[in-house]
Amino acid sequence: MLPILNTTLVDSEPEILDELNLILSSDLFARSSVLSKFLKFIVEETLAGRTNGLKEYTIAVNGLGKSLDFNPQIDAIIRIHAGRLRRSLNEYYVGSGKNDRIKIEVIKGTYIPVFRSNVINKPDEVLQKKSKPIEFSRSKLTLAVLPFRNLCPDKEYQFFVEGFGEELTRIFSSESNIAVVAHHSARKYASIEEDIRIIGADLGAHYLINGSVKRSNTEIRVSVGLVETLNGMLIWSKDYSHVLEKEKIFDIQDQINNEVFSILSGHYGFIIRDSIADKHDKMDQNLNSFDAVFWNYHAQMSHSIEACKTSRKALEDALANDINNVMCMVMLADLYLNLHLLGYPNIDDPVNEAYRLIKKAIKFAPRSQRAHLAFGWVNICLGEKEKAIQSLKYSLKLGPLSASTRGDIGFSLICAGEYKQSYSLLLQALELNPYCPWWYFMGFFFIHFNNENYEEALQSANNMNASEDVFLNPLLTAAAKGQMGLVLEAQTEVNLLQQKFQPILENLRMHLEFIVLDHNLVDKILTGVRKAGLEIVSK
Repeated sequence: MLPILNTTLVDSEPEILDELNLILSSDLFARSSVLSKFLKFIVEETLAGRTNGLKEYTIAVNGLGKSLDFNPQIDAIIRIHAGRLRRSLNEYYVGSGKNDRIKIEVIKGTYIPVFRSNVINKPDEVLQKKSKPIEFSRSKLTLAVLPFRNLCPDKEYQFFVEGFGEELTRIFSSESNIAVVAHHSARKYASIEEDIRIIGADLGAHYLINGSVKRSNTEIRVSVGLVETLNGMLIWSKDYSHVLEKEKIFDIQDQINNEVFSILSGHYGFIIRDSIADKHDKMDQNLNSFDAVFWNYHAQMSHSIEACKTSRKALEDALANDINNVMCMVMLADLYLNLHLLGYPNIDDPVNEAYRLIKKAIKFAPRSQRAHLAFGWVNICLGEKEKAIQSLKYSLKLGPLSASTRGDIGFSLICAGEYKQSYSLLLQALELNPYCPWWYFMGFFFIHFNNENYEEALQSANNMNASEDVFLNPLLTAAAKGQMGLVLEAQTEVNLLQQKFQPILENLRMHLEFIVLDHNLVDKILTGVRKAGLEIVSK
């Protein structure tokens, strides 16, 4: 694991258990028996050397007393509790536990706790005197890449170590959602041990990437971490190990850099996700473009009517105040299209207005990956298959690919009827970052359904965790059940569709063809829902 600057890992079992008891006896954890059991179980299992068994099923059954037939593929309760646990630990160490000698953390992406010393070398008042935190920009998130530490014998491979800071800075500079501090400004911390909060304030960065490189005779290991600077919390880390082959050393570096970018960047990456979690409850109605972007990402995850309504107002207000903001143009155009296909309240002529906004965005930013992706989507909505595919494939060539960009392009290609490359893009997106919007699973549904693999299609429909306002979830579930002959089992979805989505059912083919250009696939879906017992009129 990669420690935060000025902290060290702790391996004293008695001290760790004392810290555990302090946490469990706090008011924050005393109110939640579930979180207390969760934390106690993973700490004790880690101290006993059984970290390999810290999986969702084991935690559910052995730690929280779930039944033996617990299925983590269906029930996400452990992932939900893990998120609550991380937030509660953060709250504890900001509050009553801020002076504890040891800090217990559960890093995102794992259930294995990390034990660190919680020593701050300088009290808060000294920190403030030495470097008064600057006011961070509210126009963009800001990231800095610190020089990586060289832990190799005799400080060899220094050229390789220095290359990480320079290359990661260059790669993240292509991300339109994030401003990146020049690496030259961060280099002074190569030889200075400083508190992470002071570094963040000095560089004006919300997040820092740091890392280290070490090697043995046969292997080279690179540790990379992402730190949030306000509280100095490590929110993501990963170790990369490769066989040491000198002639392939730069290939190794490129592979690691590209994966770090894929995982951390993009609108569902760790940086944006952490920022949404931090800012969502704090946003007021006086929204600027920075907050409007976050509201849009929030709406993308569920597409509830209320979230879409708030996102639309935020983006329209932000664009009125910043008429040349390319990101807001593209997001608002995309939102108008989504409101239209979901049957939500919308502006007049949303498709043409979306087209106008996207063309304007491309004029201002000809190489904007996001803008060309949106242009592909608007052409899908217009029924222009060749133009859609051309634009989507062009967006693939524009800069490095985050996990969310891979997923967005893969889903859009599926809707355009281009199945060959799209499936692998969606799989890559989920492998790099399982946190994704519900409609990624709709992409998998379309592929499985088109191939008449109806059981897999039904599983994908079950994974579509969309808002109850979205008609597609019950519709596609009913279609899969209908094709499988599960007519009785489909009645819940059929009744829901008839009771809640009658206006959409009256123009169902139009709504489906607005999303899917493959008419054969649309016919199969309509056949499925008819077999399930849903009466629809072809128009």
